[in-house]
Amino acid sequence: MKRKTLITKRNAPYIFCAPFIISFLLFMLYPMADMIYTSLLKLEGINNYTFVGLDNYIRLLDDSHIVAAIINSLGFTLGIIIINVPLALILAVILNNKLTPLRNVFRSALYLPALTSIIVAGIYFRLFFAGNADTPINSVMQTLGFLPREWLFDNQLTGIIALVLTSTWRWLGTNLLYFLSALQTIPQELYDAAKVDGASPFQRFWHVTLPGVKPILIFVTTILTYGGLRMFGESYVLWPRSKTPGDIGMTIVLYIYRNAFGQFDMGYASAIAVALFAFLMLINLIYIRAFKIGRRDELV
Repeated sequence: MKRKTLITKRNAPYIFCAPFIISFLLFMLYPMADMIYTSLLKLEGINNYTFVGLDNYIRLLDDSHIVAAIINSLGFTLGIIIINVPLALILAVILNNKLTPLRNVFRSALYLPALTSIIVAGIYFRLFFAGNADTPINSVMQTLGFLPREWLFDNQLTGIIALVLTSTWRWLGTNLLYFLSALQTIPQELYDAAKVDGASPFQRFWHVTLPGVKPILIFVTTILTYGGLRMFGESYVLWPRSKTPGDIGMTIVLYIYRNAFGQFDMGYASAIAVALFAFLMLINLIYIRAFKIGRRDELV
């Protein structure tokens, strides 16, 4: 008699996909649905809530703090994209060159900050951007002829600069690693052919390197966009306990945290989170349309 087995050709795909499907339902779909439901409530204590419909979303339209948080988050996101993408790509090209001395040492040194705890990095950069005249940043500013500043408490621009520099220090090595992996997939024959045709180093970079790293370029830009709009750790450690006078350093996720766990307004915090999720989905659709992601002719 033939023995019956639990896994057959028909049910094997379902069994192997079951762990992912179950974890997705428990840890992604259910929390998301609960967040949307909570955004329609006004919580006034444990198991004490009132259904308010779209009132929490209407509050968003008149909230000056959320406007400041959006401006800060967008400014921070734009800043890390402008700095991280070209800088990581240029460093990757340099460190991918076999003639670069100690290139493996520099690769490791640039990646080490990504392994550093955000708490440790935040404490250091909090001291780095302190308002004392002898702090590193103010010492450099005075050398250049500028007056020392309270970077973390001066205005929104200085707060964004502090966030951008902190995040760049931490994540530049990771983006560098992405570009290095892309550069090593470009055939050397393409560079040799371009050199034979008389192409200059810049022309080889523009016509060979950039098209070769285009998928990773899109990927890095996308993750920096998502990471920038949902950034929390850097702002939380630079401004402890959400102390952001004048909304300096206030980001969208930090504002969600302050409403949820500072003021215990879970309904309004959930409404902000739902709005952020919708905005990220819109950004995703724009990226898909702009970069023509998924089209076969773009993969050639």
